[in-house]
Amino acid sequence: MGYVTAFFEQKQNIIIVFFLYGLAFYSMGLALMLASRRTSKFRLADAIQPLAGFALLHSANEWLQMLEKILRLSGVAPMPLVFHILRVSLLVASFVMLVIFGVMLSTPSDVTLRQVWGSISVMFGFWMLNVSVVSIVYQLNLADVLVVSDILARYILAIPGSLFGAWALLKQRKTFRLHQLPQFGRDLAICAFALIGYGVVGQFFVEKTFLFPSNVINSALLFSWVGIPVQLLRGGFVAIIAIFMVRALNIFEIEQQHKLHDAQQAKIDAQRAAIDSERRRNHEKDALNQALQLKTQELSVLLKVSTLLALPLSPTEKRRQVLQTIINSLTFPDAGMLILSTTPHSEISVDTTIGFSPTDDTSALYATAKTLGTQCIESGKAICYHHNERQWLFDPHNIEKQTACRKATSPLVMLGLPLRSKKGIIGSLVLAQIEPETAQSLPAAEFNLMLSISQQLGMSIENVRLRQDIEQHEEILSALLDRVVEAQEHERKRIARELHDATGQSLSAIGMGLRGVEAMFKQKPDVAMSHLQQLKKYSADALGELRRIIANLRPSQLDDLGLEPTIRWYTHKFEEQYNLPVQMEIAYTPQALSADEETALFRIMQEALTNIAKHARAQSVFISLQEDDETITLVVADDGIGFNTDDILQCIGGRDGWGLLGIQERVQLLGGNCRIISAPARGTQLHVDIPLEKKAHTSYGKHKIIIGR
Repeated sequence: MGYVTAFFEQKQNIIIVFFLYGLAFYSMGLALMLASRRTSKFRLADAIQPLAGFALLHSANEWLQMLEKILRLSGVAPMPLVFHILRVSLLVASFVMLVIFGVMLSTPSDVTLRQVWGSISVMFGFWMLNVSVVSIVYQLNLADVLVVSDILARYILAIPGSLFGAWALLKQRKTFRLHQLPQFGRDLAICAFALIGYGVVGQFFVEKTFLFPSNVINSALLFSWVGIPVQLLRGGFVAIIAIFMVRALNIFEIEQQHKLHDAQQAKIDAQRAAIDSERRRNHEKDALNQALQLKTQELSVLLKVSTLLALPLSPTEKRRQVLQTIINSLTFPDAGMLILSTTPHSEISVDTTIGFSPTDDTSALYATAKTLGTQCIESGKAICYHHNERQWLFDPHNIEKQTACRKATSPLVMLGLPLRSKKGIIGSLVLAQIEPETAQSLPAAEFNLMLSISQQLGMSIENVRLRQDIEQHEEILSALLDRVVEAQEHERKRIARELHDATGQSLSAIGMGLRGVEAMFKQKPDVAMSHLQQLKKYSADALGELRRIIANLRPSQLDDLGLEPTIRWYTHKFEEQYNLPVQMEIAYTPQALSADEETALFRIMQEALTNIAKHARAQSVFISLQEDDETITLVVADDGIGFNTDDILQCIGGRDGWGLLGIQERVQLLGGNCRIISAPARGTQLHVDIPLEKKAHTSYGKHKIIIGR
């Protein structure tokens, strides 16, 4: 030990220590910087760069100290303060990077950089505060401030940063164990303990100064104890950190190998999936080709059927040719029978047969086919009849039952299929083989084709019937149209007569009176004024009569637009005329109301708005038309002055109550109820409930207006 101590007591030999110390840091920093270029899922990969920065900055600090000692031994003048400021700045920056390393390694990856720098700023600010306080208290010059900054940086930044970084490294071992890489966790543990030794031992024994505890515990004391400089201890700890940190960084290589292996496995899986997908596509293509062939054959048969049904033949002849076309298009049947009912659940009868008749030797087969077709109509299911006289009833959409029917031990000799339409089962199609001894297994494609034909045949027959019904209805409508046109002409004559007898006479009188007033206005103004009063009365009478005639007509908007657009149109005009905003909530099914109901509801709403404009002095109006399961509800509400509901009953029946009386009559005709809710200064609400299923009623007293607060 004495020889070692004597060696390091020579000042020129300490230069070697600084060189090796700086070289250890530089080597570690360079290795870490190269490793930091890799991407990894481990948090250690994100924290390597600050640790590499710490090592490189610290190596620069140590080599600057080495340069200073070399120049001092060479007798060169002392280094300028700028040199010392640069060195101390590098030292402090290296310790800050060490703290950043610990913070980043110990925090989750989703922690923002601003939060990390917040923690660093607290420690850096605490160091700056201590340097400032010591400088002020001891009134230090700039050179002494740099010395104090060096010492306090080691106490405040280096020691806590080393401990925090060591704790973060130990914490990472759990992550490595979770990924089944415990050997790298052991390397990190050695790095952590070496970092603790570097921080606690290497940075606690600092240059001797007047600050406590450096004036007692310092590098000189350590040298007297162990006979080696503290820089050598620091270099040893750094060498250990560098060696085992580089070993720990091999985890990135293993991780990269795992990624490569996963990528290769994914490529293999993708290739397998592509092969399987190609195989499935080929199978699907074959299946689609078969389905296309089946669908083409089906469409061909249906096209022939549709063409035959459109021919100008008798209905019976049409269906006979359709049945013949179906039998000719299939390989299974030799004979067929079409059984129809006029309407669902009506009497069933054989409509057409091909290949057998009740008078030849196959009468037994005919009876069996008729029975089978009748059972199809009654049960609504398809029926298989086999050579051993066993029957299978099945749902045509049940694949399992279809297979059992086709692949039964005994050959299939007869197949009954129900014919469906929107109204229900309208008949059945029975396909049979005349010589069942030669019957063979029925292919699935032809079996499905027969099912499809039966499904479409029912709709086609129903469409033919509907076309016949439409033709009959058109004849009836044509007759009705003639009567409607005649009724319109009578109505026009009535309106023209009323306009001529009432409004026309009044307007003629007004015109003649105006000419007389014009002639005498200058000579006899009093008489002219009297004539004007009379003309005013004529005008009022004509206007009233015209309003009466118009009120008797149905609003044209209801016919052109429907109830909801008509309400919106009328309320828009109402808003423009009275400058009164109207809010609406309309949610109902237009089909739920008849034309008379739409007219009545529109008239009720119209009368309610008229009453609001005349009497309510409202600021806004609310209209709601809603539908539920049983009723249509119309609500017309205002925020006007309201009224006393006890007085309203007196108005009904009088001149002032005509509007409410009209509302009441319309509601009664619809079989509904009417409620009026009002109070002074609280506005008014009119509720009208109309049942969706209107019941016959004749009593006007059955549905009354209910008035309440």
